[in-house]
Amino acid sequence: MLTKRLMQIKKHSRRVLITKRTLPVFAFLIVALIVVWPQFNQNNDRFSLAVPSNGKQAQMEMENLRFFGLNNKKLPMTLQTPSVKQMPDSNEQARMNKPTGTYQLDSGDTMIVNAPYALINQKKETVFFEDRINIKTDSGYTGYTSQVLCDYTQGTADGDSPVSISGPAGKLNAQGIWMADKGNLILFKKKTTAVIKNKNQNMTVSAKNGIQIDQKARTLTAMDDVKVSQEQNTLTAKRAVLYYTDNKNNRVQKIEAFGDVKIDNKKQSVTGEKAVYTPKTQIAEITGNVVVAQGTHKMKGEKAVVNMATGKSELISPKRITGQLMPNDIKGE
Repeated sequence: MLTKRLMQIKKHSRRVLITKRTLPVFAFLIVALIVVWPQFNQNNDRFSLAVPSNGKQAQMEMENLRFFGLNNKKLPMTLQTPSVKQMPDSNEQARMNKPTGTYQLDSGDTMIVNAPYALINQKKETVFFEDRINIKTDSGYTGYTSQVLCDYTQGTADGDSPVSISGPAGKLNAQGIWMADKGNLILFKKKTTAVIKNKNQNMTVSAKNGIQIDQKARTLTAMDDVKVSQEQNTLTAKRAVLYYTDNKNNRVQKIEAFGDVKIDNKKQSVTGEKAVYTPKTQIAEITGNVVVAQGTHKMKGEKAVVNMATGKSELISPKRITGQLMPNDIKGE
């Protein structure tokens, strides 16, 4: 009877579904923690560890399990584990030891995810991953964290342990992670630093209260005490939104900064309420109570256009009077 029950459980387990998404540039692989790990079918045929008919609870265990399936785009995946054991005194929780998942991504890359163990709560439909969780792809991306709680009814994942991600597009370090909308919305918690690789100049973004990535809008929003630096140019603000693409030469297409904005290119500094900066042209437009300072000289206006490469600034006053500040080291000053 027990053997027959185990065979039924194993048959049901093969119906487990796994979905997947990946984020380019910044989130890289961490999204896999919620959306590529096994997700149980939303019906009565899902994986189950049940109480025997005599009413006495038995601890059930299965060994050397391997599941095969297709994701929502019909790409292959496998999940294997040395053992799954029902937790003592509970028919709702089971522990999966050393689970390893292999997934074929849309890009053609293969992704491998593994962890020391995962605790499954079937009633709450949650999976808790703990200890060292590793994610790798054959294109060179790696991700590490230690605790993530995935809630499949809400479609969210939440973790308060440090997160580290690195790969060809750059690297990111944060103090935690929260994800929703199948990985399309990701918040890296608390103090977060990201280094974005461009062809010639890397860009560093840091924020005191986290970085949020919206995959659909393709934006990265840095919050509180934001600092964006590229070579000798720096931008600070209360909040900044970076618009990104997959272009290897110019990943960040535009930056919008809000609140206590300051741009410093070591030749002069410009402050204002809002700024729009285009990294490719190195042109910044600052508006709202603008002050352009060069040494002891200051000029005020409502808008300034700054060439971060040359240090040349054009200031427009409320009466549309234009002035210019030229760095002392520019020939002809």
